[in-house]
Amino acid sequence: MRIDLRNCLAPAVLGVVLGLAVVSGQAAAQTPDPSGTWNLETRNLAERATGGVRNVLLRIERGGDGYGAEMTSPRNTFLDVQEFRYEEDTITLRFGAYLYTLTLEDDRLAGTMISPVDTVAVSGRRQEGTMYAGDAPPEYVATRTGMLGHRIHLLPPEGEADPGSWVRSRIGAVEDFALILRGIPVSFANPEAFEAELAALAGRRVRVTGAWVGERYRIDEIEADSQ
Repeated sequence: MRIDLRNCLAPAVLGVVLGLAVVSGQAAAQTPDPSGTWNLETRNLAERATGGVRNVLLRIERGGDGYGAEMTSPRNTFLDVQEFRYEEDTITLRFGAYLYTLTLEDDRLAGTMISPVDTVAVSGRRQEGTMYAGDAPPEYVATRTGMLGHRIHLLPPEGEADPGSWVRSRIGAVEDFALILRGIPVSFANPEAFEAELAALAGRRVRVTGAWVGERYRIDEIEADSQ
């Protein structure tokens, strides 16, 4: 009896080919996406004697046939890079006289920049905005305790029979209310939203939950301090 080896090998070969295709597809799916705004930090070559840090922003966008990129110039404007390649997890780009080679891992970039002067290390992080200092930090909300008084007259004298009436009699506008912290008046950013509470709590020790808005404090909650 004659056996056709081609018929026996065909299913096995087909299985190997399909397996390789699946592995290849998984590898492609796992390739990280470099799209977004990156804050790149290097040693400042113009200040080699004293040190210093130089930050530039790299913005990468995905198009129909690949990626495009722009980088900030010394005039703080975005300009197109001259060359850009992204293969697996490695970015190679040329911007003017600078050649960058960067490896992408999660939301970080690391590599080198070759310039006519020197080769320096580069570190980068992904961010949402276009500030050289990075994205704004999360708002810090806290509860502060102090006396509720007047921004100019501060607090009633000791022994005042009715501290609340003393403060309210000097309030010309709701903006006159202030939280007195260690003798320093702190004005509120949104007193009109809590006008009734401020009037009721005038002259008393209060707990204010909120956040700084410039030199003023935004009220999210205000209540009498039970201590």
